[in-house]
Amino acid sequence: MKVRRFQINTKHFGTLSILRPIPSETRDGNIMWVDPWGPLAPLRKYPDFATLIPVVSGDVMSHALHGRHQPLADTLRTEPEYMLLSIPSEFRECAMRSECLLYDARICQPHKDIPECWQCGGVAPPDRSAAAVVVHAWAEDRYVVIVEGDEFSL
Repeated sequence: MKVRRFQINTKHFGTLSILRPIPSETRDGNIMWVDPWGPLAPLRKYPDFATLIPVVSGDVMSHALHGRHQPLADTLRTEPEYMLLSIPSEFRECAMRSECLLYDARICQPHKDIPECWQCGGVAPPDRSAAAVVVHAWAEDRYVVIVEGDEFSL
C-alpha cells in the first residue's frame, strides 16, 4: 500500500508521527484527476469510518514541515490512541473471527496491542486492507491525515 510514514518534531506538541496516503491518479472516462485519498479511497464508501480521518490542506502540511506546527496541531482533532476508541461498533469486530483459530473477542479488536492479523469488520473484503492500515497506524500512536491541495517547499 502506498502510504508515507514520517515524523514532525515540534517544540510544543512533541513528536507527531504521521501516516498519509500517496495521492493516486484516477481516470474517469477522458478526465484524469489526482485523488488525495490514494489507497485509502475505498474508505469513503464508509462515511462513519472515513469521517474519523482529518483532511488538511496542502498549505497547512507544508507549513508544518517547515516549522509552523500550530495549524496542523489544530486540525489533528484527537490523539491516535483515542481514535481507536472512536471507531464505530460495526467496524470494531475482526472480520476473520469465524475462520480464525486464535480469535478472542477481548483481544481481536482495535486497541494499542491489536494483533497484526486483525481485519476490519463491516468493510467489504477488497477495502479491508485500507481500514486495517488506518487502525494499525492509530495503534502505533500515528496520526492519519489526508492532504488536499497544493503544497510548497522552500
